[in-house]
Amino acid sequence: MKIKNLHIKEFKGLRDISINFENNNKVLNLAVLAGTNGTGKTRVLESILEYFQDYIYHNYKRNSNKIEMYFEEKEKICRDNVGNEMELYAGLKEFSYNETNNPRNEKHIKIKKELDILPKVIYVPTEINFQKMDIAITNLVQKYEFLNIVNTNLIKDIPSYIATKMISEMFKNKNEKVEDIQRKVFDEINEIFENLNIDVKVEDISQDGRNIILFTNSAGDKFDINELSSGEKQLFLRTLAIKMLNPENSIILIDEPELSLHPKWQQKIVDVYRKIGKNNQIIIATHSPHILGSVRKENIMLLDKDSDGKIVVRTGDKLYDSYGQPTDRVLKDIMGLETTRNPKVFKLLEEAGELVDKNEYESEEFKTKYKKLREILGNKDEDLLLMDMDIQIRKKRGLKNVESE
Repeated sequence: MKIKNLHIKEFKGLRDISINFENNNKVLNLAVLAGTNGTGKTRVLESILEYFQDYIYHNYKRNSNKIEMYFEEKEKICRDNVGNEMELYAGLKEFSYNETNNPRNEKHIKIKKELDILPKVIYVPTEINFQKMDIAITNLVQKYEFLNIVNTNLIKDIPSYIATKMISEMFKNKNEKVEDIQRKVFDEINEIFENLNIDVKVEDISQDGRNIILFTNSAGDKFDINELSSGEKQLFLRTLAIKMLNPENSIILIDEPELSLHPKWQQKIVDVYRKIGKNNQIIIATHSPHILGSVRKENIMLLDKDSDGKIVVRTGDKLYDSYGQPTDRVLKDIMGLETTRNPKVFKLLEEAGELVDKNEYESEEFKTKYKKLREILGNKDEDLLLMDMDIQIRKKRGLKNVESE
C-alpha cells in the first residue's frame, strides 16, 4: 500500500498543490520533502494523516483533498457484499474494530488469510515527550490499528515490547539457551543501527524486576534507557517505536528525523528507517542538508514559492542532484541559501569583491575591508586567495585603479 498522488485543495494555508510520488511510472518507496520554513513540509504530512483519519472515521465527505493509492496484488482482496472491490483501508478499518466481535466474518477471514501482516499508516511527529520508563511487562498485547501515531503512549510500550518479544522467542525455541535467545533479540535491534557506528548498543535486561533494557558503550558502562542522551533517545525510541509496529507494505510519515541527531547520524538515518519492516513507503519532511545529500534527486520533492508567493512543488529534472554532494552545495542549490558563511562576513566579501571589479583594490576603503576579512578568515580562506589572484592578474595587465588615475 503506497501513495501515488496527493492533491491538496485546501489545508492550513496550502492550496491547489499536487505531489506525484512516482518516478518512471513506479511508485517511490522513499520521498523526501524539502524547502524553507513556511513552505508547508509538515503540513503536507499532516494533510495525509488527516485524510486517512477522516476516511477511517467516516468524515471523508468534509475532506476536499484527494489521495490516489497503489495496492499490491494481495491487497486487492477486499470486496463488498455485491463483489465490488473496496479500498483496502476501508476494509481494514472494519477489520480493526470488529475482528473481536465478529471473528467469523468471511471478509475478515479473507483479509487475515491473504495478509499475514496488515498494512498501516504510521505518523512520527517532530515533538515527542519522552517520559521516564520505570517498569516493563512481559505480556504486552498489541492490538492492530490501521492509524498509528508515535507518541508518549506508544513510546512507553517499547521496553515491554522487547521483554515480551524475548519471552515469546523462548517459548518458540525451548531447546535454545536463554542467553542465546536474548542475544538474537538484541542483535536484531542493534543491526538496525550498525551503519551509524554509534557507541551505544542494547546489551541486557535489568535484573531488578523492572525488565528495563540496558545499554552499553565501548568503555563497558551499562545504563538504562532513561540515561540515554537526547540524541540517543530520539534515535532509539523513534526507530524502535516504528519497529514495534511491525510495518509491512505500510506508509510511514516522519517529520524532521534529524531532530537532536549529530550530522554523521543524519547522513545515514534514512538507511536506518529503510531497514525496518518490508516494502514500506517512507515520506520524510526535513530541513537537513545531510539527509538531502544522502538521497537521489528523484526522491526529493522541493516545496518552493513562485514569484506570486504560491507554493509549488519541484521534482526530478527541475532539481540539482544533491546525492553525495557537500553540505554547502546542497544548502545553496536545493535549499536556496544565499551563503553558508556568516551573513555579515559574506556581505563584507561581496563589498570587497565589488571594489576589485572596479579596479579600486588600492583604495583605503578596500584596504580597510580586506584587513578586516584577513583578521576574521585568516590567510588560507579560498575566497580571499581567489581575490588575491584576481588583483595580481589585474596588476599584470596594467590596469590602474581609480585613485592612480
